Amino acid sequence: MDKPWKNKLILVLALVILLLVWALAWMGRDEFQHAHEDDDKIANVEHAPTEPNVVMIDAEAQKQAGIAVEALRETKYSASQKFAGVVLDLRALVEARQRYVSLSAQLAGAQAQVLQRRNELTRTQGLYDDGRNASKRDLEAARAALASEEQHDIALQAEQRAVVDGVRMQWGDAFADKLADKDGLVSRAISHQLEVVQFAMPYGSAPQHQQWRVDVTASAQSSGVSAVLIGRASQSVPGLQGENWLLTTSPTGAGAGTRVRVISQNGKPQKGVLVPVSAMIRFAGKNWVYVQTDADRFERMPLPVDRAMGDGFFTDTFEADVSVVTGGTQLLLSEEFRFQIKNENKD
Repeated sequence: MDKPWKNKLILVLALVILLLVWALAWMGRDEFQHAHEDDDKIANVEHAPTEPNVVMIDAEAQKQAGIAVEALRETKYSASQKFAGVVLDLRALVEARQRYVSLSAQLAGAQAQVLQRRNELTRTQGLYDDGRNASKRDLEAARAALASEEQHDIALQAEQRAVVDGVRMQWGDAFADKLADKDGLVSRAISHQLEVVQFAMPYGSAPQHQQWRVDVTASAQSSGVSAVLIGRASQSVPGLQGENWLLTTSPTGAGAGTRVRVISQNGKPQKGVLVPVSAMIRFAGKNWVYVQTDADRFERMPLPVDRAMGDGFFTDTFEADVSVVTGGTQLLLSEEFRFQIKNENKD
């Protein structure tokens, strides 16, 4: 067979092979489509192009995908402000307390000596007046001994007042007035039953009628621990600009000098619901939640996060008992936009 015929035969065979491959692909298109759908995590999702932000998914597909929902619970929220604070070093207070206790013991001894010297002077004066066994020299010596003990007593009292005044200048009236109490504020502070926090507010603020909390974690999700307002601080702390005040709180484990966030709450509490952190999803620079509006229908709705609480976010845009997705939110978001892309391709 000559060369031209060989070339024609090869060309015919190539065309036949191409036709067979095309026929095989055409007849097996349904099987290929089913195999592709089997690879999807959610197989039964419908998304209507006329309903933006909506995903339709039946109960069986929800179970397979691990979709979890939770009913929102009612809660209350009070407007709050945040201020900078610091955990105070109590060593100076401890030293002042120890000095005060020591002076109290010395003062008790001095007053006992004064009483004894006064009794001796009375006895000596009596003997001297009766002209029995007491000379004028003895009387003068008894008077001098009493005067010396009285001066010692006066000096101890002055030193004790100086300790109290020092505490007042550094810690304020609340600590100075309770310095001698065995179970008072100072005693509890130096025995580590509470911590003292100093914070600053704008001048002219009125903190007396507010509820206070201290957060040592500086976390946006934390609401801190309850605190009690003690009074105005006598001295400012470097870095705290404004009018300085003192709080006490239960032990937090924070060391002296730790910077903390002080939270004040005032005003009438608002009623709303608490949205768990697990329900929030971040998309396009905004925060969203998927709300289950029907058994197989989920709608993505915006969530304001400007009112954070300890374990979620407060909002009054949703009613109590509304069900939100707390598990599988990322999967729903992927499905929402995957089917939007499919619908656009069909167009």
